[in-house]
Amino acid sequence: MSTDNNNTEISSNKTCPEGLDNTENSTDTAECDKILLYIEDQFFDVEITEDKFIAYEKKNSGTRRTGKVKEYNIDSMENIHFEYPVTIVNFDYQNKKAVYSFNEKNYNSLKELMIKIGLYDPNNVVKEEKIDRNAALKEVINKIGSYLKR
Repeated sequence: MSTDNNNTEISSNKTCPEGLDNTENSTDTAECDKILLYIEDQFFDVEITEDKFIAYEKKNSGTRRTGKVKEYNIDSMENIHFEYPVTIVNFDYQNKKAVYSFNEKNYNSLKELMIKIGLYDPNNVVKEEKIDRNAALKEVINKIGSYLKR
């Protein structure tokens, strides 16, 4: 397991968030075996399992969680888009748009995983489909604003 110098993300082939198991840097527990990817980012932590995408919101300092958790069934996520260079991931879930902004390293890790597990195929992106980038950016800005107001 490796961490970067400013401790904003944890990444490895099999990732376990610190404190989830009893031994330092261990990935041998049942909980860790279920996690395909764990990302710590500024505004939320994201945990990807075989069947769930779970986002844990953080306070504006980016260090502690707010207690708000959004959980998505992976098989119900539709129209997954990876926007670049703003590194936004958005998808439809139960007729609502979910938008998440990542730092570039976490964005790339998530994109690689989604390709690997077959949820995203960059070769089959519908070119004619117009993505409302302004709406996606407004949603991210509104989320940041709500974090700053806390």
